Amino acid sequence: MLGIVVALFWELKTLTRQRIIPGTCRRISDGVWVALSGIGAERSHAATELLLSQGATGLLSWGFAGALDDSLTPGTVMLPQNVISATRESYPVTADWHRQLHRVLASRIPVVTDSLVESATIVERHDAKRRLARQTRAAAADMESGALARLAIGRKTPFAVVRVITDTASSEIPKSVVQALDRHGAVKLRSCLARAFLRPPDTVAMIKLAMQFNAARTSLKKASAPVLETSRLYLDSLSTTGRSVTRP
Repeated sequence: MLGIVVALFWELKTLTRQRIIPGTCRRISDGVWVALSGIGAERSHAATELLLSQGATGLLSWGFAGALDDSLTPGTVMLPQNVISATRESYPVTADWHRQLHRVLASRIPVVTDSLVESATIVERHDAKRRLARQTRAAAADMESGALARLAIGRKTPFAVVRVITDTASSEIPKSVVQALDRHGAVKLRSCLARAFLRPPDTVAMIKLAMQFNAARTSLKKASAPVLETSRLYLDSLSTTGRSVTRP
């Protein structure tokens, strides 16, 4: 059974039209369960535990990521070979699964396989992104994949990560947006607009971010069907042949 952790409602919508209450999981198709975690490592850990308790035999981190590499544009698919934790441990994804996902995606969408690093907070400023890139040599960052990777490694469970770039390395996420986010990643629109009114430069940045987000959402939606099918086939092959999991 494939268990998928998504942090945000927007990420969930690229997989299914079903409604999932934050902090819970639901079957969206045969052999596929999705947990809507909310933002951050602690919530991702809880969602991953929930999926494992439901019988997940493979784990997938799905959603958006912020670029740390200047060459990455919104809509680029991150298929990292390893996840770097906030404390700088490196967790290699399951090699066979990764290769199969890369083969099916690379002919359809721009894909990169560089490292993804875990961040404890949203990386808002371009100087912070460049500093994190220098420290870790990672190409992108998110807040949830590290927790999933730790549990997967600890439980000897196959795992993979599919993330799509939203904001570029040079982009700054407006304070208006960050301060208007709730713990589940939903934007309190009235609060966001009110804050943007007090910070006129935020309005331009918000328009740019919205365009980047739309490009990322389009790519994530395009990747969903091939990723789900390939992942189901991979996990089915493990259960029928008893093959061991290999890592890079």
